[in-house]
Amino acid sequence: MNSENIHSDADQPCSNAPEEGAERPGHFAAMQENLRSPEDRIRMLEQKLVEQAEQLTASNLAVQQNIEALKKSKQRLREREARLNSIFNAASEGIIMIDRKGIVVTANAAVKAILGYAEEELIGGNISLLMAPDHAVKHDRYIQNHIDTGISKIIGSVREVEGLHKGGWTVPLDLSLAKFFIDGEIFFTGLLRDIRQRKLQEKENREHLEELAHVTRLSLMGEMASGIAHEVNQPLTAIVAYTEVCVSLLMSPNPDHVKLAGILAKTNQQALRAGQIIHRMRDFVRSKTTSRTSASINQVVKDCIGLCSTEIKLQNILFCLELAENLPLVYINEVQIEQVLLNLLRNAIDAMHDLPVDRPRRLVLCTQLDDRQHIEITVKDSGPGISDADRAKIMTPFYTTKKNGMGMGLSISRSLVEAHHGTIRFNSQDGNGCTFYVTLPPKELVNEF
Repeated sequence: MNSENIHSDADQPCSNAPEEGAERPGHFAAMQENLRSPEDRIRMLEQKLVEQAEQLTASNLAVQQNIEALKKSKQRLREREARLNSIFNAASEGIIMIDRKGIVVTANAAVKAILGYAEEELIGGNISLLMAPDHAVKHDRYIQNHIDTGISKIIGSVREVEGLHKGGWTVPLDLSLAKFFIDGEIFFTGLLRDIRQRKLQEKENREHLEELAHVTRLSLMGEMASGIAHEVNQPLTAIVAYTEVCVSLLMSPNPDHVKLAGILAKTNQQALRAGQIIHRMRDFVRSKTTSRTSASINQVVKDCIGLCSTEIKLQNILFCLELAENLPLVYINEVQIEQVLLNLLRNAIDAMHDLPVDRPRRLVLCTQLDDRQHIEITVKDSGPGISDADRAKIMTPFYTTKKNGMGMGLSISRSLVEAHHGTIRFNSQDGNGCTFYVTLPPKELVNEF
């Protein structure tokens, strides 16, 4: 290879190197664009405008759909608000909303009908305007306690309160409270129900019950007349005997004053005993029995036994009295509860009247606390029991298994016990005696009913 050929090869450019002045690859699209005709560029612009117009149309349609949805939602809210306002103002119960400080936010039309205040008179004022002072203090304390602790006995429950009418008199109400939140702030809604008519009806029912109870007490006393006569006759007979001895002592030449004083003291005791029996009879048959007092159930039981103890002895009944100690007091009408127990004792005595001579007659009366810490009085006999046919009807009015019974004793007894927030039930098997259970709440729980 000669030098000339080598020189000529070296002077030739490399086939892979770009030529001088050639465009870079990044500018290729721009070069193509410049090479297109004006008609091509116009068509491309038109295509872009069409695409953008379609996008704007779709976006506008979506906006319109959202606007329509908002309008429908707003309309539904207005309709819902109108319905709620209609219900709110048409409700017969008063509805009041307050904030955490007891300030009235809104009130419906029924509040004016119940308590005399229009909505504009209440909004912005404190809810205590509608309450007696003592109830207002308790209400504020309950609300604040719930806000502080989250625990409340009145939220979600119904309790009886006294509202204060604009005219100055009190109105018995059922009050229920609920809470809700708006933007984290707590509010309360109170539902007020006017219970004046119910209270009047309850009063009439009580008076009717007391009249029926009085009639049955008179009937019960008539059934016990022979035993009570015997009970009164014993101290009267003793008084006659003691006075005869006193006359004899006074007629003697040298009367023994010490012995005479002792006999006169015994005479006095027998006279007091007779007086107590008559006093118990008078209290038992009196018609006005509306008052209730705190009482020991054991003492009521003992007083009750005093009126029928003679019959128990005359019937040769083995009587067992089992009284629990330290029982809580009860808040009762003593005469009415005594009537219930006397009726149960009389039924037990009558049930054992025709038992065979060889069959023991046993009557057990007990007092104790049940599982709920209520006072339970039990009257158990060893009579023939209550048959299956009688068991379902024995507590209904005018149904009796006695030949001359009115069928009101157990029915009235149940009404009297239930009026004391108690219960009466029985357990019996045909041929194996019967047990009646009377349960009464202790005094501390009566205020919760």
